[in-house]
Amino acid sequence: MKDYFENTTQITEDGYAAILRSKRKRQRLVCRCFSLVLSAPFLGRLIYILVLWISGVGDHVQFHVSDLLVVLSLLCAIWIWRYPDMQIREYIHHKRAKLDLDVVNHYTFFPDHLQMMTTSSSERFDLNYHSLTWVHSSGNWLVLYFAQQNFTMLVDRAGFTRGTADACLAFLRSKLAS
Repeated sequence: MKDYFENTTQITEDGYAAILRSKRKRQRLVCRCFSLVLSAPFLGRLIYILVLWISGVGDHVQFHVSDLLVVLSLLCAIWIWRYPDMQIREYIHHKRAKLDLDVVNHYTFFPDHLQMMTTSSSERFDLNYHSLTWVHSSGNWLVLYFAQQNFTMLVDRAGFTRGTADACLAFLRSKLAS
């Protein structure tokens, strides 16, 4: 690391989605696990049919009403797997008019604090790293959460004008440990 990192971030709908995905990680994990459990009967039945087919008895496999329930459980599993993303898209669609997509934030990550300046207010905000609760790397974004202020910050990985996204991510994670 040099002395500090600088970043300029244009807020987008994809960025808002990254924030919501980071905040709802637990919900996403629960939905994924539940959908895997629901798809297990379908996978078991599919393996059973394939084994019978490979052994030469597959021509005599008959489908029952229970197979319809297995397919329905698979469809439910697919829907539950996709539910968190559908929920995020719907939320952004309904809030689109209230989202300020013209905002550009400038961040300076100093060794002892973080400074943020936004084009919407032209004010400078200082945040201490001791209130940094978690940092997630989500595709093109770094998402930072400061619990004391109940504030989520979005940083564009491609927006670094001084330093790199990976070096800044390592720096921020080291601040979490201390």
